[in-house]
Amino acid sequence: MKLSGEIFRNRSFLYFWFSSILTAMGDSIFMITLMWLLVQISGSPVIVGTYILLVTLTKFSFVLFGGAIVDRFSVKRLLIGSAIGRGSILLLLFAVIATGDPSIYFFYITGVIFGLIDAVSEPAGITFRTRLVPEKHYTQSMSLLMMAGQAASVVGPALGALLYAMYGAKIAFLLNGIAFFTAAGLFIFIKMNEEEPEERTTSFFAGIKEGFSFFVGAPVLATMAVFAFFANAAVGAVMVSLPFLMKDLDFGIKGYGWAHTSLAVGSVVAAVIFSLFVIHKPKPYMTLLTCFLQGTSIFLIGFFSKELAVLLFLLSMVGFLEAAVNVIAPSVNHALIPPKLFGRVIGIMVIIMGISEPIAAGTAGLLIEKIGASDVFVWGGSMEMLVALIVFSLPFIRNFTGDEKSS
Repeated sequence: MKLSGEIFRNRSFLYFWFSSILTAMGDSIFMITLMWLLVQISGSPVIVGTYILLVTLTKFSFVLFGGAIVDRFSVKRLLIGSAIGRGSILLLLFAVIATGDPSIYFFYITGVIFGLIDAVSEPAGITFRTRLVPEKHYTQSMSLLMMAGQAASVVGPALGALLYAMYGAKIAFLLNGIAFFTAAGLFIFIKMNEEEPEERTTSFFAGIKEGFSFFVGAPVLATMAVFAFFANAAVGAVMVSLPFLMKDLDFGIKGYGWAHTSLAVGSVVAAVIFSLFVIHKPKPYMTLLTCFLQGTSIFLIGFFSKELAVLLFLLSMVGFLEAAVNVIAPSVNHALIPPKLFGRVIGIMVIIMGISEPIAAGTAGLLIEKIGASDVFVWGGSMEMLVALIVFSLPFIRNFTGDEKSS
């Protein structure tokens, strides 16, 4: 690792960073505002859960197609369009709420549209970052963008709740929409040489097949994606189990709040460190070592959670290591993907790595009733450690140097 402030002289990346802060804040404000509005309108947890399910399913169902779109069109224009699209929906929500009580189905429809936009904007955002900075700044850029998301997750809910309490949902949606249009406007100042879009001599589905072929034929990339499936499952199960653990230990809502604060503090510390230092050639073993240590911290929580101070320290370590993984792992993977296939391959990876979280959440709910929340931590940590060791035992992972790149 080498201390470097060079990335802060990249004005185009800084404009993208500021735009990302606005969109992350907008997403955070929107979610808490909409959730509370749905609760007030319907009073039904089923409707709230159905809305979240619709958005998630839509995104995962179309993200592969979104990745293919990213490879065929200007990434910059797609991101501008996605920000304008979100802003337009929010202004529509403002107008509809201001003029009357909208139907629940109206929210469902807008949720599906948001899911479709997310299916394009997520791979587009990842692709855009790699075109703004050289490979040596992948970890720094990822860390700075992660800091934007973390800041939004802390400030956004409080700001959204304050706006809702003072002015109602419609004003929160109005200001939120303006924020997205402002984020789109910042792209005017971003200068970059975009990769030439894929020649459209092949069909859309043939292009997706090409992305699959590359992914399957890249053993390091495919193996690390499958590993991330299990690592994310372990972390997802733990997050579902955390409130039940705090309840079982009689730490109450205050303890639960301190638990989330500890996770956030650990993440922020890691994000700050990785934003200041350059890792020139991150390797898969770095991801595996970090995940092994995270699994160890989770495992220890299952045994030493009765002491609140120890529990909070271990949770801060989980947050620190989770942030480190989210900086190192993408930087390893993204360096292996040819620019012309980036969107499609990222779409595949988003599905594989992300689909384990809802599965883990449901599984954890069943396990908590049978074995207790603390044992879920023990088993979740054990799984993450075991899978990290298994993957590290593979010679092509352990001996990876970073020179085995495809073009």
